[in-house]
Amino acid sequence: MWKIVFAVVLVVSTAQAAQQATAYDALVTVGNQFSHAALKHLISVTGTHGDPQPTQWTILITDRKAPGGVREIQVADGRIVSNQAASGHVTGSAEGATINTAQLNLDSDGAFTVANYTADRSH
Repeated sequence: MWKIVFAVVLVVSTAQAAQQATAYDALVTVGNQFSHAALKHLISVTGTHGDPQPTQWTILITDRKAPGGVREIQVADGRIVSNQAASGHVTGSAEGATINTAQLNLDSDGAFTVANYTADRSH
């Protein structure tokens, strides 16, 4: 009986994790719904309170037209839910702070797997 319950929980949690968008998915959404060129101005991608993936991603890009020169785009459920000038939580200059997305080689699901494995091994 317990084996069946464990198997059901494992399948449900795996299916749930597969439905949550990764950081890469959020970047694809920004490229498709906002601008592919914007990804060349990427400063950061953050998500909090995920298990294993956050339900909402915050993406910062440089934007000369935005006050302060930084635009904040929030992505949830495969769509942009907010697009505004960054609100006070950016300090310093964004000049030279962009991320070369061609050099990214690990998505947030892979980072979670590595961090979770390391935590388990470290007790």
